[in-house]
Amino acid sequence: MKAGIFQPLKLRPFRSLFGAQLFSDLGNWLDLIALQVIVAYHWGLDETAIASVIIVLGLPWVIIGPFASVFVDRLPKKTVMIVCLLFRVIFVAGLFFAPNLYVLLLFVFLKGTVSALYDPARQSTIRMIVPDSLLSEAVTLSQLSVNTMKIAGPALGGGIIALFGPKSPFLFEAAGFLIAVLFLLFLPDLKEIERLEKSELTGQPEKRKYWGDFSEGIKHIAQTPLLKISIILSSAAFFIIFLYDGLFVFIAQHLGFNEGNFGLLISAVGFGSVVGSLILGQWTKWNRKPIHLMASSAVISGTLIISVGLGGMGILEFPQLVWILGACLLGLLGAGESVPYGYVLQSETPKNIMGRVSAAAMSLQTFSMLIAPAAGALLAKWLGVPFVLIGAGMATILLGLFMLLAIMRKGALSQPPEEKQFQA
Repeated sequence: MKAGIFQPLKLRPFRSLFGAQLFSDLGNWLDLIALQVIVAYHWGLDETAIASVIIVLGLPWVIIGPFASVFVDRLPKKTVMIVCLLFRVIFVAGLFFAPNLYVLLLFVFLKGTVSALYDPARQSTIRMIVPDSLLSEAVTLSQLSVNTMKIAGPALGGGIIALFGPKSPFLFEAAGFLIAVLFLLFLPDLKEIERLEKSELTGQPEKRKYWGDFSEGIKHIAQTPLLKISIILSSAAFFIIFLYDGLFVFIAQHLGFNEGNFGLLISAVGFGSVVGSLILGQWTKWNRKPIHLMASSAVISGTLIISVGLGGMGILEFPQLVWILGACLLGLLGAGESVPYGYVLQSETPKNIMGRVSAAAMSLQTFSMLIAPAAGALLAKWLGVPFVLIGAGMATILLGLFMLLAIMRKGALSQPPEEKQFQA
């Protein structure tokens, strides 16, 4: 049956959850813009301060999220999400009143910590309230929210800063989180669903040890080939992307873009990712072979990245419109990796351990994202920015080809979603 990308919104619980995600995602991007403006322009600090903000923002996802996710799986998901959003409002207020970088970093860390708890609870809720037949559409809608807010957030944040000052986005962010809470209040009580799931999957009352629960998520990833290979591919892709992401502004200069039209290049990537999400939401046959789509997208996007590197060296010369269209295609291919990954994460994980599995996966991805910029900066100094792009493109192609070869040898990785069943 052809469902269509917006079909899950007919489900009242998913409507509430998706509405909350829209305002939560918007707040995250308003936050990122405001933090950089305050540190770089308002306080006049250097690149090291910006880097410290980004590192501290991601650190809780690596060192706290996987361990705290055990409690997320045990606790009522609706309550966890509402409490996390209320704490985010408090910590955003702390960011607004922060007098210096050290206080700012403290509240960035605290806000990142509750965010690392909120997301596993949200992932678990999707798994509980969405039937398997609509899972690919629901995951695509979730990714569409993220991709859309990557465009709308910075643009809106810039306008708010211009009108009301550098700290004003925090006020709008806090208001967004409160609106998200209102949406979640309309989410039905999930306690009965959670109790039934636990009794079905464990067959006994919940009386378990912490480390046993913690290791269960890791074991599930290790023992599930499709999930394991998608997490590896996604984490490696994140590392490669963030290897050159911070250098993009420099390569854009080589391609002839100035401060005025550099934003067009970034917006084109975001626009492409939104278009890609919409296409994948309407055409969902990819859910039978999600890793094939991820790997193929990696091979093609790697070729584009190499072309950008060659353009930076002056070997390839195209009008700016061609580079903008290439950036749009790169964003579209990015959706070809992120959307299937989200679907595999949901479809290959039992509902009762969704929080632990998603937190472990996010920890690995965030770790890749944190160490990659430093590696990219060192390589850029040693080899030059264009060579980093070429190397990243080659690595992306090899990664995609390796995964295609791996899945050709494992027929189980193409198993249709209807045949998947989780048993105790």
